[in-house]
Amino acid sequence: MAEVIQEVQKAETDAEEIVEESKEIKAEKIEDAEEKASNIIEEARNRAENERKSELNDFKSELDSETSKILEDAEDDAADIIEEASENEDSAVGFLMDSFEEEFL
Repeated sequence: MAEVIQEVQKAETDAEEIVEESKEIKAEKIEDAEEKASNIIEEARNRAENERKSELNDFKSELDSETSKILEDAEDDAADIIEEASENEDSAVGFLMDSFEEEFL
């Protein structure tokens, strides 16, 4: 009978050790999973930030290109207007001189 009691006590002790070991393994696995999840989240944040920066740089580049084109077109238009005005200057002076002479001479 004493032998049976000792076997039961040993089985209980073994069971307690198995339960404790299982709890430790569970805690380690949870800790590992939390660390992996944290790393995945950090990597996703980094990728999102890099993508945001890349898109912002692309937008700035496109904006700079469009601004340059607009300025170029405006300079061309201004040059055309100046050229046209220069061509009309001689005839305008002649017209004014003719009008002045008719009026005052």
